[in-house]
Amino acid sequence: MNCVQRNCVYALIGLGMCFPGITTMGRDNSKTDETIVKDKFQWQEHEKLSWDDFRGTVNATHDESAAATYCSIGFKTNTATPGSKPEIVVYNTFYTNRSWVRSDARVQSILDHEQGHFDLCEIYTRKLKDRMSNFNPGTPGVKQALMDIYSEVSREYETRQQAYEDETTHGTNIAQQKRWQEKIASELMLQNQGSPV
Repeated sequence: MNCVQRNCVYALIGLGMCFPGITTMGRDNSKTDETIVKDKFQWQEHEKLSWDDFRGTVNATHDESAAATYCSIGFKTNTATPGSKPEIVVYNTFYTNRSWVRSDARVQSILDHEQGHFDLCEIYTRKLKDRMSNFNPGTPGVKQALMDIYSEVSREYETRQQAYEDETTHGTNIAQQKRWQEKIASELMLQNQGSPV
């Protein structure tokens, strides 16, 4: 397995890539054993983050740090059955044991800001999926082509996350936070309708 993980400073947002596969998992709300706690889950359209999802040790770089979201965009190549054409699976994962919040910062406005980070991760997960959709993983040279696309989307993603942090002043500029929330929601809706963003 050939994997790369890139961490960014602003909100501990990561990007990951693997050939072939990382096991992915969605949020499991049908727990039969209450002692089972998932340490990661996939973005779901009708589910929002809660403070219970932030279980990591507080790792504040300065006194103003209230919370950090750790999520990643990744992809894997996958063959459903022997002899079938491989497919590219792109996913967005939230890591509960790396994401954290200070005990005095568990307020809705901060959670909304952190949700914005996760939603931006989903927007760029979809962009990566769209750009990789025309590739056959079995074609010679496709690995480098996919890595190039991944790097390109990664740069766009990191730039966008940093702009989100800067323009919202880490979520403290209420007007800018509202503007970003509306823009992110609009982009997700357009992507759901199949329109390019």
